Amino acid sequence: MSLRLKTIIGVALIEAISLAILVSLTLNYLKTTNYDGLNQRVISTTRLLEYTVKNAVLSYDLATIESLTQELVTESDIVYVAVFGEGGQLLSEQGQTPSGYSVRILEESSKQVKDGIFDVKQDIREAGITFGSVWLGFDMTKLNSQIKEAQKWTAIIVLGEMSLVALFSYILGAYLTKRLTQLRDAADQIANGHREVDLNIAGKDEVSTVSQAFVNMVERLAISEKKTVQYQQQLEQANESLESKVAQRTQALLESNRKLTKLNQELKSTQEKLVESEKMASIGTMAAGFSHEINNPIGVVNSNLQVSLEYLSVYQNWIALLKEQDKMVDLEVLKQWEKNHHVQYLHQDFKECLLETKQCVDRVKGLVDALQKYSANSHEGSTDFQPIELFELVHQALSNIQVAKNVEINIHSSVTKAPLVLGSNSELVKLFIELIKNAVNSCSCLKDRNGHIQIKAKQIGNFCLVDIEDNGVGIKREWLKRLFDPFFTTAEVGHGMGLGLTYCYDIIKHHEGEIEIKNREEHGAVVTLTLPCVAATKISQ
Repeated sequence: MSLRLKTIIGVALIEAISLAILVSLTLNYLKTTNYDGLNQRVISTTRLLEYTVKNAVLSYDLATIESLTQELVTESDIVYVAVFGEGGQLLSEQGQTPSGYSVRILEESSKQVKDGIFDVKQDIREAGITFGSVWLGFDMTKLNSQIKEAQKWTAIIVLGEMSLVALFSYILGAYLTKRLTQLRDAADQIANGHREVDLNIAGKDEVSTVSQAFVNMVERLAISEKKTVQYQQQLEQANESLESKVAQRTQALLESNRKLTKLNQELKSTQEKLVESEKMASIGTMAAGFSHEINNPIGVVNSNLQVSLEYLSVYQNWIALLKEQDKMVDLEVLKQWEKNHHVQYLHQDFKECLLETKQCVDRVKGLVDALQKYSANSHEGSTDFQPIELFELVHQALSNIQVAKNVEINIHSSVTKAPLVLGSNSELVKLFIELIKNAVNSCSCLKDRNGHIQIKAKQIGNFCLVDIEDNGVGIKREWLKRLFDPFFTTAEVGHGMGLGLTYCYDIIKHHEGEIEIKNREEHGAVVTLTLPCVAATKISQ
């Protein structure tokens, strides 16, 4: 869109808006004044007629009433006149009367008239008593035609003025854009490589200022081009000497690259050694824990077996002694021998040794089974996952835990309102068994107060957060980083293998969740589990 067209459109819009406001106000004023004048005339005419015919109506002077109505209907803008007496009796009517006299044909103002006749009514009153009424119909055709004629001439004037505005805008735009066209042609010459342009810069207006700035720009451009040529020549000279410097720098870069490659290989080798060292350290930690757990029951088994062998030797000697005696056994000798060799004690201790040996063997078997289960449990896939109620999981876990008398477990109402979680029922029940059992053990160590465990839950976004809080003895700070390590335990020998929280960590990761253990500000610890809700898990799948 050219500047000339923009000027024409801009001036035309300003003029159109101004004229629209002016015409709207003028026509509105014209209608208002004419309608208000008509309303005043109608009011005064009806009141005058009511005053004039009042005595005639009261005296039932029909001749006077008829004369007054005939004289009034001769007015050009009065369509009809009607006079009613007491009880709605029609006393006189003149002109083009309506088909029926009803309050529905009456208008309160001339602006409400739609049929071209302004129907009004005035009651005839005397001493507060209504004796009749007068009806008049005023013709608004002439007034409406005058208003339409004014609107037509207003539209003609507006169109004429808009045409004149467009013409003068075109002339003004042509005058303003003439010198701008010269500037455009000069810019095209500069773009084509010509630096000598003839541009009129006379005058003090804005266009002259722009023209002067354009001429100054052309002069500076010519100077800049000369300097550019000089710089280019200097660059060509510098380029010739740069090739030898580049060759020298390239050799240095190649040498640096060779050193970096060698250093990178050394770093990789060192990294591999560090990884191997970490693996060996992990294996050593596992072997130490494993050997500790195995050696204790094996030592007990070895000791009990030696004692059992000695007991067995005593029993064998006793049986041999019995065989040497005749059928008439000397009971006193046997009783003395039994007393000297503590046979009664051997009966009880032999059985206890065998039972303890069996328990130790069961411990070793349980440890081996746990290791096999831990190493074989890869948690691949989740085909057995199903929606599970959180309260049902907690209930199943509590039914498999023995709680001490001084420990109270409280399940918050939020657990029953928690959303369904998607997972393996057996794994999640084992998860809650291990965590609640740890909390119970921590609270069982309290001597100065009763233990209290609270389980609560809440939903945050697409996840369900479960908190297991206790007021037990808490966890040492240096132990917090090792809680999930295999075979790490703070329990006494024979009371735990250190794999419970390791199982918990594997289970929670299998369910794409999170587990966090930290101490409370007062007493005890809190375990926070983050499990995906059913809807969120289905979307991810």
